[in-house]
Amino acid sequence: MATVPRAAQSHMGCHERPWTRIPRDLEAFAERFKRRGPDQTPGLHPGGPPILQAWLEEGEKSHREKLNKPELFNGAEKKRKRTSIAAPEKRSLEAYFAIQPRPSSEKIAAIAEKLDLKKNVVRVWFCNQRQKQKRMKYSACV
Repeated sequence: MATVPRAAQSHMGCHERPWTRIPRDLEAFAERFKRRGPDQTPGLHPGGPPILQAWLEEGEKSHREKLNKPELFNGAEKKRKRTSIAAPEKRSLEAYFAIQPRPSSEKIAAIAEKLDLKKNVVRVWFCNQRQKQKRMKYSACV
């Protein structure tokens, strides 16, 4: 069942089902939005349907909270740096891949420990190599 934001509920009649109005309202709003253009409608859109209006207000409130308290959201939004694998480790991984392209979880852990890499880095490297091999196989057929 669709959840309706509290602010939008006050705009609906007692017996009106929110999902019966949404498509009609959204279509009308989308049409008005297209005519005006996104650059002419910053922030909230006064002509929008109540449910969309409530959703936009909720999103803007959340965004303001993130700006006011960045320390609360830093952990979840930090992007991890891309891992670069040095040439000797890469050669070792390629040698392991030639022997077994689908190593077990235990084998991946052992390889990671031996090469001093994170287990997830080794696992992803093997996945990427299998995809690369598959792409090369299909490109050779074409």
